[in-house]
Amino acid sequence: MLHSLFILFSLLSFSAYAAFDWQGHRGARGLYPENTINGMKEAVKFPITTLELDVVISKKSEVIVSHEPWMSEEICLDAKGGAVKDREVNLYTLSYEQIKTYDCGSKLHPRFPQQRKVKEIKPLLSDLLKELEPLKFKYNIEIKSTIEDEKSGYQPDFKTFANLVVAEITKTIPLDRFTLQSFDWRVLKHLHEVYPQIGLVALRETKFSPRRVLKELGFSPAVFSPDWTLLSSKDVDYFHKYKIKVIPWTVNKIEDMKKVIYMGVDGIITDYPNLIIEIPPYTYDLIPECLANFNRFEGKCVRVPKHAIPSPKNPGWICQAGYVQKRDSCVKVRLPKNAVFAEDGKTWKCQEGFRAYRMKCLKINK
Repeated sequence: MLHSLFILFSLLSFSAYAAFDWQGHRGARGLYPENTINGMKEAVKFPITTLELDVVISKKSEVIVSHEPWMSEEICLDAKGGAVKDREVNLYTLSYEQIKTYDCGSKLHPRFPQQRKVKEIKPLLSDLLKELEPLKFKYNIEIKSTIEDEKSGYQPDFKTFANLVVAEITKTIPLDRFTLQSFDWRVLKHLHEVYPQIGLVALRETKFSPRRVLKELGFSPAVFSPDWTLLSSKDVDYFHKYKIKVIPWTVNKIEDMKKVIYMGVDGIITDYPNLIIEIPPYTYDLIPECLANFNRFEGKCVRVPKHAIPSPKNPGWICQAGYVQKRDSCVKVRLPKNAVFAEDGKTWKCQEGFRAYRMKCLKINK
């Protein structure tokens, strides 16, 4: 039934969104309990291309789908329906048989009131991948490693952590259908060195300089993925120069989705995949208009360059007098000595008594 639903939906609308990477954050966290098999099934009812999720490690080195390496007091209850306290129930000290006795779906989520309330468990990554494999979706899997959690005994050392995750994923999913992401750049550097064929995503939640990001990381990741509120179109352009995609998180309002689309991003991570169908398919031709001070150029909304005014004609602006278009910029015309601008304000002619020769005005000898 699920497979048939997906095929039907894809025939109707998925192809229109194929060029853009819409990612369901923790499945469909705004609609269904996060990081669960059924939450992923909820997400694929909408035109997403990638399922985003998080993983941690159990006592027996099992890879568990969970955002925290402990039972979160915000979303989880114990086996008897009682409250749990953050960091108190350490998943790295429990077997999966113990972990799956906790309910992480029935409790009302304070930040996602639309989320369906239903009893859910944290699944094994292997179970989730096997269950969803018939749908052939892509995965963006976050390794939830931190220096602090490693020191505090909530996870193995970061290299062991990363290796366990790679080993588990590659049992089921081919290399071209998943990326690994992390805020812990120790993990990314290790993966880049040991598994160079795997696409890596550098996560960022604090202010950044694109140049410094690449310097600190030491290599070019497949994707840079920041908090969307920290991102600018200039940042996107910088990363694109190095063939790095930009996919921000977590964009949960239609207007905010449009803002980052206009920046030229390559995808969006959202808790509400149901909102995707409210956004015109990512072709730019179908977006009715660009934001103020932006206009279309080569199919994208780009900022109207300096020394230009907007225009409905291609490329979306007209350069002011004394300037000519050079791709998406207006560059100053170099006026030769003894020359003046022609009426169009773009070309030039020599003053009386001079004649044009190549890019100069030569004095006419009488």
